Amino acid sequence: MPDQTATQPGEPAPEPTSNQVPRLVVTWLVVTVPLAYGLFQTVRSVIPLFTS
Repeated sequence: MPDQTATQPGEPAPEPTSNQVPRLVVTWLVVTVPLAYGLFQTVRSVIPLFTS
């Protein structure tokens, strides 16, 4: 049985519904905040290796 939400070739993809936008924002924050913190800590710990 074909999926009812599938689009035909050449048709634009359906727009996200309003309840998906907050979920998308939260998901990106959950991923990027720890990543940014880890990169910050890595740069802070590496700087002494390259300075005298």
